[in-house]
Amino acid sequence: MNPRFILCGAILALCGLTACGASTIDSLHPYAYGANIGWINALGDTAHGAVIGQYYCTGYVWSANGGWIGLGNGPANGWRYGNADAADWGVNHDGEGRLTGQAYGANVGWLTFEQTHGQPRVDLRTGNFSGYAWGANVGWISLSNVQAFVRTTRLDPGPDTDGDGVPDPWEYRHTNDLTVLDGGSHDADGDGATDSNEYGADTDPFYDGSLFEIVGFAARNPSNTVLWTSRPTRLYRVEATNTLAKGSTGWPDVGGGLIGPPPSSPTEMTVGDVTQPSRDYRVRAILPLSE
Repeated sequence: MNPRFILCGAILALCGLTACGASTIDSLHPYAYGANIGWINALGDTAHGAVIGQYYCTGYVWSANGGWIGLGNGPANGWRYGNADAADWGVNHDGEGRLTGQAYGANVGWLTFEQTHGQPRVDLRTGNFSGYAWGANVGWISLSNVQAFVRTTRLDPGPDTDGDGVPDPWEYRHTNDLTVLDGGSHDADGDGATDSNEYGADTDPFYDGSLFEIVGFAARNPSNTVLWTSRPTRLYRVEATNTLAKGSTGWPDVGGGLIGPPPSSPTEMTVGDVTQPSRDYRVRAILPLSE
């Protein structure tokens, strides 16, 4: 067996909040339910409904019994709500599916998203919500039940106000600034991966030891095992070709489909039914809900 390997950065489906403020909520699956408040429509309307982001949420949900409930209007530091004062509150997403923070409605007061009891989450593979939010005035609100559930069709990356191809929240998270990282060929830590590629793989743009790479391989006819560094905020796809030397541009999935989110790194996959004497592999990092 003569394998070769190529790593491919994430497929980027970038759409900043300022450019596409429409709700990310699936119109077929917008409903949460609370025994004391009734049905809550997370879509609200397409212009003002909930926007579930890679780092934070914005927009509003609607309750016939409770009125509009806001998820936040964007964090003061550009990537995460502090929830420490009345000027900087909202619901955060840790990138791995967990939702924390505060929502607010004038008629219902504060709603809390926390990971001790309610454990509200969004599934990075399906977009389906699970768990509960809590309001002192309305009790528990279920984000999924036997009759309905909330689903987001995508995770919004947030705005890209400097137009460099790297979303502002990811830049603010790493630098508190928009002038240090850049798109194109810029490589802040000189490790061979551009800042855009570091975002695509969610690796550290300032640490040259944080790389998206294949770190192991084993050929055991008729199967191969591929091992690569991974992040719990990304999904992965392993692809292979037998005709790279002939100029082929086709890279079929080896049969594993979307892999992850992985619980730890590195991630391992065994590819079965390998009969070709030479095979080229590549691994792609995929932004959750982007394909």
